[in-house]
Amino acid sequence: MPAFLDLTGQRFGRLTVINQSSPKYGRVAWWCMCDCGNTVICTSNDLRRGSVSSCGCLRKEIAAAQAHTAGIARGVQLEKHGLSGTRLYAIWKAMRQRCTNPRDKFYPDYGGRGISICPEWDDFSTFHKWAMETGYDPSAPFGECTIDRINNDDGYNPTNCRWVTLNTQANNRRRRKTHANH
Repeated sequence: MPAFLDLTGQRFGRLTVINQSSPKYGRVAWWCMCDCGNTVICTSNDLRRGSVSSCGCLRKEIAAAQAHTAGIARGVQLEKHGLSGTRLYAIWKAMRQRCTNPRDKFYPDYGGRGISICPEWDDFSTFHKWAMETGYDPSAPFGECTIDRINNDDGYNPTNCRWVTLNTQANNRRRRKTHANH
């Protein structure tokens, strides 16, 4: 059995060992004071390996910093156009998903068969401008203003798209191959 190591007074990250505690999980354990003022019991192995370096406050600070950074990024994104909660933004996002995300259930009928989105529509502001100039109606009832590709074998671009009703769109579907029984 290895010799007993007294860790009293030693620092491990933000923890300072105060004194020995009763065993934890059958191992030598220590009362430690964290720089933030909390106390915690840690085993010698955890302290010496570096798997414990605070009472948990460090993890919380890192998570808060990451959330803050993500919040700033999200805020900048929202400030970019301020329309992320609109119906038109949802249409744009769904169009992009079915053309670019292989995990989207509609991808096989869009991106999977080569339907793409023109590079200028990578920017929502450009798409929004086009939509407003070509008849998009933000107050239209459901099914009255949907994006439609005029040529179903061509991608989403300003010259191939229009705003139509669901009925018009349903009449503009591509023909599916049928397998004749022989």
